[in-house]
Amino acid sequence: MYIVIVGCSEAGYYLARALVTSGHEVAVIERDRHRHQLLTEGLGIVALLGDGADLETLDKAGVGRADVVVALTGVDATNLVICQTVQHRFRAPRTMTLVKDPKNEPVFEELGVDVVVNWIQLALTALEAGVPGHPLRHLMNLRQPGMQLVCVAVPPEADIVGKRLGELQLPPNSFISLVVKKGGADLPSNHYLVEAEDEIIAVTSSGDEQLLYDILTGV
Repeated sequence: MYIVIVGCSEAGYYLARALVTSGHEVAVIERDRHRHQLLTEGLGIVALLGDGADLETLDKAGVGRADVVVALTGVDATNLVICQTVQHRFRAPRTMTLVKDPKNEPVFEELGVDVVVNWIQLALTALEAGVPGHPLRHLMNLRQPGMQLVCVAVPPEADIVGKRLGELQLPPNSFISLVVKKGGADLPSNHYLVEAEDEIIAVTSSGDEQLLYDILTGV
């Protein structure tokens, strides 16, 4: 794939390095001369010195043929402008960005940014994963505002152990998409018998998250 990264923050630098190592064609736009030098001399990749929101600079970077454009300037407003520009002026098929202020995430999604990564949510997910026995993890926010993908670990003492999924009274805005266990993963059916330590992957709304958690882990 051809990937254009706008902004050589620390995240941008390591992302570019990982993508090049994986065999992708990468170009980076960076306005800071020192960071630009790090890219060209340290990684040996194509790097343009310029403003990532400038049409001429974007055109020189070849965003019109890019498979993905990633905006990592560190400024939410600038990232949004870049994503909107490459989508509407250059018809880039896929845009990604990292938001610093969680309040901006719904705006980005509503305006059509394809992948919006919330760094606070990433940190929360990592913390949850690091807490032994933590029964719920946020996996990702979905494009539909207010909907998210979560993973709930079923404790041995939960009431639902031994019950069929079809017997569970889930919240109206929630459904189970996958059950992960030691032996692999199962697509859910109403006849599936819940076992202790099953990891249930579910889609739910922010407002129903606590209720879903109580149903899947309650005693």
